[in-house]
Amino acid sequence: MKLKYLLLFVLVSFPGFCQELPPVINFNPNQYNAGNQNWMVSQHSNRNIYIANSMGLLEYTGAEWSLYPMPNKTIARSVQVAGDKIFTGAYMEIGYWMKNSKGLLEYTSLMPKFPGEVNDGEQFWHIEHIGDVLVFQSFEGLYLCNLKTLEISRVPTPPVAITNLFKGESSVYFQMMAAGLFTIKNNQPEMVIPPLELLDIEIMHVSEKGSSLQLISRSGNFYEWDGQALRRTYLELSEKLRNQSIYSAHSLADNSLILGTVEQGIYHVDGKGNILLHFNQKNGLINNTVLDLFVDKDNNVWAGLDNGLSIINLDSAFLLYQDNYGNLGSVYTSLETEEFLYVGTNQGLYFKRKKDDIYTLMDGTNGQVWSLQRIGTNLFCGHNNGTYIINGEVATRIYDASGTWVVKNYEGNPGYYLQGHYNGISLLKEENGNFSFIGMIENFPHSSKFLISEKDGDIWAVNEHKGVYRIQMDFPGTTVNSIENYTFGDNSGINSSIFKFNDTLYYSSREKLFQFQELENKFNAESSLATLLDELDLVSGRMVNTSDNVLWGFLNDAVINIEAAQLSNAYKMGMVHLPNDLRNITLGYENITLLDNNSYLLGVSNGYLKFEKDFNRNLEYEIKIDKVFKAALDESPELIDLNEAPTFHYKTNNISFNYSIPEYKKFITPVYSYRLLGLSTNWSNWTETSSIDYTNLSYGDYEFQVKAKMGIQELDPVKYNFEVSRPWFLSYSAIAVYAMLLFIIGYFINKGYKRKHLRLIREKEKEMKLKNLEVEKRIIELQNEQLEKEMTGKNKELAVSTMSLIKKNEFLSSIKDKLKESKETSEVRSVIRTIDKDISEEDNWNFFKKAFNNADKDFFKKMKTTHPNLTSNDLKLCAYLRLNLSSKEIAPLLNISVKSVEIKRYRLRKKMELTHDSNLVDYILEV
Repeated sequence: MKLKYLLLFVLVSFPGFCQELPPVINFNPNQYNAGNQNWMVSQHSNRNIYIANSMGLLEYTGAEWSLYPMPNKTIARSVQVAGDKIFTGAYMEIGYWMKNSKGLLEYTSLMPKFPGEVNDGEQFWHIEHIGDVLVFQSFEGLYLCNLKTLEISRVPTPPVAITNLFKGESSVYFQMMAAGLFTIKNNQPEMVIPPLELLDIEIMHVSEKGSSLQLISRSGNFYEWDGQALRRTYLELSEKLRNQSIYSAHSLADNSLILGTVEQGIYHVDGKGNILLHFNQKNGLINNTVLDLFVDKDNNVWAGLDNGLSIINLDSAFLLYQDNYGNLGSVYTSLETEEFLYVGTNQGLYFKRKKDDIYTLMDGTNGQVWSLQRIGTNLFCGHNNGTYIINGEVATRIYDASGTWVVKNYEGNPGYYLQGHYNGISLLKEENGNFSFIGMIENFPHSSKFLISEKDGDIWAVNEHKGVYRIQMDFPGTTVNSIENYTFGDNSGINSSIFKFNDTLYYSSREKLFQFQELENKFNAESSLATLLDELDLVSGRMVNTSDNVLWGFLNDAVINIEAAQLSNAYKMGMVHLPNDLRNITLGYENITLLDNNSYLLGVSNGYLKFEKDFNRNLEYEIKIDKVFKAALDESPELIDLNEAPTFHYKTNNISFNYSIPEYKKFITPVYSYRLLGLSTNWSNWTETSSIDYTNLSYGDYEFQVKAKMGIQELDPVKYNFEVSRPWFLSYSAIAVYAMLLFIIGYFINKGYKRKHLRLIREKEKEMKLKNLEVEKRIIELQNEQLEKEMTGKNKELAVSTMSLIKKNEFLSSIKDKLKESKETSEVRSVIRTIDKDISEEDNWNFFKKAFNNADKDFFKKMKTTHPNLTSNDLKLCAYLRLNLSSKEIAPLLNISVKSVEIKRYRLRKKMELTHDSNLVDYILEV
């Protein structure tokens, strides 16, 4: 019996563990920073999610969690969004929350509107919304709230515990313990199923199906009520759910059901009672106890758990086989046949029948599997231990030497195959279903992960370190006729590959794509495909051409697919958003396979993903600016009103923005780009961060813009305008004061400058006058100097002439004296008379007078003015004395004796009335 129960447990639990499941997102209490238990979930029209949590109301915008404790600090048991109000129920408290202008929720209690007193200890466990009415349910009663007036009335019910509340399309249902199932008509309870039919069945879910009701009990039994009788349904499903407690359930639009259990997580059941999916802690959920199930506007299933929160992307285009326990490993290759799905991993070759969920390790294939190829009727497996032929569930090793990367058909040579190994290339021959090893290709010891065979017998191989080789072989032997090596400089290296696309050969590295040109016998970096890839940041040079001639490449946050356009020679490119950290396969070993249902299998580090190529949908996303903060330096941020275009004080010029897109898909992560016009016109790089801070903004007008991208869909930006006010010292009034002060200061400066300028002008004029006077003085001095020079010259001339005259008279006198001593004759007397005439000639005096006047023109005038009684002879004597001539020198000039000169001098003193002490010559010189 123990063995049977153990076998039953394995059969039930292991398939669930191994299922291909839609993606699941988990949040633990540390992530949303609130209580463990999440009792109920609802969604606003703006797509924000609200959760009744054991610590209050949780709000999730898709980017940020916010917790709002209940006013009485109790557990929030229920939540329901109706219009712009979020209603919550708790212990002895019920009310609603609304967003204020700053983006925060504010609470209004409805307790004052309750008819009478609520019972002591009453808790409101459930809230449902029907039309314009809300229904509040506690164990003690039901209450109806008019959404327009917020008036509350009580539904008259017997004093029996109300165990649950359910919503149909147009009605609500509730169960009273041992009293039956009821609905509400005209604010009165109306029985739907009598207690004799229900007995002790505790109903956990009610849904309407035509005129009948579908019921689910806590014990996992399913019922249908047609108005007359209650009958069991889905008996086989109930058997599978035996010993499990259903705590919550939700009906989906396709008539399937989501069941939340206490022990084993969540089941997705189709309309016939078949289990489609099972989610639990082993394969994705964070906790197995499900307190509430809610389906949002995008068909995501929210599970409020006893410890955390999970989101199931039920309609995701992805199915994820997640190997959390390492039973499968990293998937390096895959292949699907009519009956089996094979996956090659780092642990071996696994297979399962397509209708099953359990993978089995194929005997003898333990170890690294590199490749799976279907060539004709043969299925080859490249393995670390060599080469295998796969037949159904059996693997037969046909080559056991060095590891095999890949097996390829040798084109143009039926029955022959090429094997790429760690240490070269070998030739394999098939004959009557038997394989024989011909040998390694000579003189080629290089690892050959990728091989391409041409119809002309040429073999292309790529080595990550040495580039591409073109080998011509002397078939059917293994002798090489020629080997040509194509190198790519810095563009070659690890993670490179060679492939054919649209019958064209390409070499791909992470940085560059090269197309082979046959006529030029070289690889060219210029091609339309290379141009398409140049704009992308590939994580490796690995490119995969699937059997539908779709080329796949791998980016950091997406997988791209390229195919030829139908009506042109161009290419069209699609993109599947899949972050690299989710794939996390070793670079250069990325792999993707086309399955027979036109979906694709992508190997990842802990399992694989299935998806469709053209699954992308342009959903109606909208970016919301949730909160705006302002703050002064070193102060706490302060929320501001979102409905106004504010003007921030110049000191509170540190502005922060929180924005979000309420998207809850695992593989679609919003990325944002922003800019602040007034600061910069450039958009930022794309980032997942949903907030930005601007610090120390200068005054002026600004417009904050943020845009988002969801996968390949880019959303229009939203805007927020604001102004940072001018500092008071830069305000217009201050500037006016500054201008006035500047004018006044300028006026006084100008006035002072003018005053200084006038003073400087006067000083300059004075200085110029002084300079002019100095110049004039200098000119006079120069003139005087010149006059003195002229006077000196004339005095010299006068002195010379006087001396000449004296010498002449002396000479004539001496001649005259000698003549007198000689014998006196008439002729001698005639000469003497001539000499006397010459000595006393008036012309001599006139000559002297003229020369004297040129030297001292005012002397005679001064002497005449001072001593008018002087005769001409006196003036002659004065002139000679002014020349400082001695009496002896004067005597010849006057043609008198020296003694006569002395007498004349004496008489002259008398006329001038000079005292005895006065010197005649000095007096005359001073005139």
